[in-house]
Amino acid sequence: MDKDLYNNPEISNAELVNRDTFERLLAKKRRKKIIRRINYILLSIVLCFVFIIVCMALFLKIEKIEVKGNDRYDKDKIIEASGIRVGQNLYAIDKKKARELIQTEYPYINNVVIRRTLPSTLTFTVTEEEPTYYTEICGEYFILSSSLRVLGKTNVMPKTDNDKRLVKLKLADVKSVILGETVEFDKELSFDYISTFIAEITEHKISEHLTEIDISKKYNIYVEYQGRFRIYMGDNTETEMKLTFAMLMIDKFEPEQSGEVDVHDITVGSVILDK
Repeated sequence: MDKDLYNNPEISNAELVNRDTFERLLAKKRRKKIIRRINYILLSIVLCFVFIIVCMALFLKIEKIEVKGNDRYDKDKIIEASGIRVGQNLYAIDKKKARELIQTEYPYINNVVIRRTLPSTLTFTVTEEEPTYYTEICGEYFILSSSLRVLGKTNVMPKTDNDKRLVKLKLADVKSVILGETVEFDKELSFDYISTFIAEITEHKISEHLTEIDISKKYNIYVEYQGRFRIYMGDNTETEMKLTFAMLMIDKFEPEQSGEVDVHDITVGSVILDK
């Protein structure tokens, strides 16, 4: 209430009390009106959401499923493996579960992006691994990607689809090789050590000519160039410089010559030719 009213001698105490009560009631009425308006707004929002959900459940059905990026596997089989079918609700599907089911069924697929396109289309965009290496364990051959993901298993020397020979990979401390999963090692550091070395080799132009990588001994790494020269790398340090140095030396020899190249110390590289 205005302070001047209390200081006005012409206004009695009774009038002051009545005015004070009236103003409190008026303020209370305003608050109720504001609260009522807020409640109406919140209720409207909730009803809108309910309406949208009901519409999605009733009308947004999958009518078309597309598959992109698949070269190795048939699109209908990929869709079947996902567990998703035409007629299901577009927003009721479990994308994570569908992705896992596809990757479990088809190891060469290392990623699946599932997108909804309103009003009724679902699109699978798959990324397939390329077979790059193979390793032999207990008489069986396991086909590996550049990231050491297990793509397949065979009892005969594996080759790619275009009959290109894969690079042989000699490993140690292997704990498990499970189809569709990355090779697991007994020691945690082994994977980091090996994958780092392989990644550096893959980026070098020599990778196109390698026939074998022997990383079974951590500090005695060998790579084989065109099946002719066995290159001694030592450990996985200065990989790029060692490979470049090795190629400079190999290029000086005739195509029919072979031997061993030592580049573990890039200051004193050497070549011993086969007789």
